[in-house]
Amino acid sequence: MRILTKTTCAPLLAAACLLASGCGGDGEPLERVRVLQVAPQFATRAPGPAVAGARLTGPLRASLTTVGAGSVAPMMQVPDVGSIAIGAPNRGRLVNGLQLPESGPDWVTWDVGTGASPSRPDRRWGTDRLLAFLIAVLHDYRVANPGAPPVVIGDLSRPYGGPFGSEAGGLGHVSHQNGLDVDVLYPRADHQPLPPNGVHEVDRPLAQDLVNRFVARGAQFAFVGLHIGIGGPPAIVQRIAHHDGHVHVRIANARR
Repeated sequence: MRILTKTTCAPLLAAACLLASGCGGDGEPLERVRVLQVAPQFATRAPGPAVAGARLTGPLRASLTTVGAGSVAPMMQVPDVGSIAIGAPNRGRLVNGLQLPESGPDWVTWDVGTGASPSRPDRRWGTDRLLAFLIAVLHDYRVANPGAPPVVIGDLSRPYGGPFGSEAGGLGHVSHQNGLDVDVLYPRADHQPLPPNGVHEVDRPLAQDLVNRFVARGAQFAFVGLHIGIGGPPAIVQRIAHHDGHVHVRIANARR
């Protein structure tokens, strides 16, 4: 995925508008804008486990920004490209989605279909708001837990949303259809950036801390496993089957 700075991002978006019908007019919005803006000092830091006792720069200002606006660029910007989550998570589609990079300073991705890292490009799409939310939580978590490994990120949505069933690998998903869902694997007790092979491999204090941070940032739901022993506000943190290895986080649909 191409890493863009503020000076290159706006021209790319303008060019995309010229090539797509309706951008800036009365027609349908762009079907996709494949941009995630990362300031240079963020892009040059290689992903990897934080060194115990090291002081990480923070807090990360991973918030939505209007492309080209603002006087001081935050460490990481997720451009406000007008993402639209259409329909419901189990019956929907994604317009103007953004792709999460395959790795970053606080995360790596995992492909349940191939059983390997990184995840394939077509499994890492979401709304601009989801990516801003996710990246900020991951950074806050790693600042608070400097010895923690990068968080392992599973599936988000497909490039245009829609069905994401077992044909894509693994059990598939009933939801994950409109760019509002992300699977976040629980950290392992051995600090390996891999999926846990059972609840016995999960670092439960770190897993609970991670879920707490998603809740505190405003997650609509955090679906956890039946046997993992992770808790939280019952209206938000809900126990369901097949989630003992990861938390399924969903944000609310903020329609524009």
